[in-house]
Amino acid sequence: MMAHMKRTTSLILIFSATIGYGLMPIFTRISYDGGMLPLELVLLRFGGAALILISFQLLTGRARELVTPTRTALRIVVNVGLPFTLVIVAKFFAFQTMPMGVVQAIFYGYPAWVMIIAAIKGRERLRLTNVIGYVVIFIGIVMTLDMSDMRISTLGVLLSVASMLLYGWYVTSIKHPEVLPVSSAVITTYTMTTGAVITALLLLFTGPHDFSFHPSAWYGVAGLVFISSIGAFYAFNLGAKYVESSIAAIICCFETIVTVIFELVFLSGQYSIRQYAGIVLIPMGITFSLLFTIRAARGSRLQNIQE
Repeated sequence: MMAHMKRTTSLILIFSATIGYGLMPIFTRISYDGGMLPLELVLLRFGGAALILISFQLLTGRARELVTPTRTALRIVVNVGLPFTLVIVAKFFAFQTMPMGVVQAIFYGYPAWVMIIAAIKGRERLRLTNVIGYVVIFIGIVMTLDMSDMRISTLGVLLSVASMLLYGWYVTSIKHPEVLPVSSAVITTYTMTTGAVITALLLLFTGPHDFSFHPSAWYGVAGLVFISSIGAFYAFNLGAKYVESSIAAIICCFETIVTVIFELVFLSGQYSIRQYAGIVLIPMGITFSLLFTIRAARGSRLQNIQE
């Protein structure tokens, strides 16, 4: 009974995290409507999250955990913090140029990209079911790029594809043997701090920024920091302790649909029938691929036990 309750609670937490991540574009739009610029928003998001995380570590007496070997710290900064920062910068600029649901749809082509990288490096075997799933994902992405929609821009597509490729780099890097032993809280703190530093440098080199915007923009910043960054991250990690990672991944792949629903309800979003179909196909392709991967992994474990 207790195990069942833990699993149920974990599933609720993962669904909550998916909603939190799906709300990220919505909070971004709120800040943009208040007159905030992309780099200003990225800096406040990373800076706010880093400040809260560091303060939490200090107040709970865990500051020593932030001290890691120099080699490990550099590995986290360069191979985790840098690509994640570039992902957010690319996405936040893309949100200015195209419908948020389309940006999210293109971004969720990253599982296919990660699998290709893993197959090339010999870490995973590329199965026919994976290929079929990724073909479905690709078809979904192409369908969201309805060129009759005048809001689709070349720059937005390029930025969205860049964010997808960079996220693949981030996902593969976080599994590095030097990074895996480090706690999630420490990795997140380093990542958010790296993002704040990089964004501050970008602001210095891209001209003067007076951070002049309507007070309503702060609602978006608060949502990004507390809900889409810290809240979603901790909810996901707490939930993932009692649920298979593959199941958690399947739940999170519906983030795009969450974004579209909130965009339609609160921001008067509009999409064509073709785009709706594409947005639905992407999580279907991911789910199809993951379900067969889970089945194959369980079959392999059962065979090993019997032997």
